[in-house]
Amino acid sequence: MAITFFVTKAADNTSSVAAPAPSAPAKTKSPATKTTTTNTATAAKKVAQPKEPAVAPGPGLPRDVARALNSQKVVVLFFYEPAASDDQATKTAVKAVRSAARPAARGTVALFQDRVRRISDYRRLVGSLGISQSPAMVVIDRGRKAQLLQGYLDAGTIKQTVRDAL
Repeated sequence: MAITFFVTKAADNTSSVAAPAPSAPAKTKSPATKTTTTNTATAAKKVAQPKEPAVAPGPGLPRDVARALNSQKVVVLFFYEPAASDDQATKTAVKAVRSAARPAARGTVALFQDRVRRISDYRRLVGSLGISQSPAMVVIDRGRKAQLLQGYLDAGTIKQTVRDAL
């Protein structure tokens, strides 16, 4: 819009008849009109994204994970084997991402870590994903679509995957 303003402003100085800039009507609208437009746009967004049904904790879905899903948070599940070097390196990267998370993202992302031997505690979430190696990370976006990442992951890959889910 700034480029359009400067181009049309330059055209105003060089010619005797210039077309009005597209942003000019927005400046002349009253504040009440802008509020109405904003409320309509916000209502359209709410209609476009229906709220997912609540999930109940129980066998195969821990209470904290269910709470995070019901709060419309991005859920990150990290499964690792403590003795494996790739798993330990990925766990260190996960810790780095957690400590470096932006303050705005801290309330919208929930991270859960657990050992591979306890993966059955999450079977309602990961049962159909086909996890075949460790470390494994499952990122569930607000629309409850899951993405599986397996093998060594660095901090940059983890950050980007979480940002994409936001």
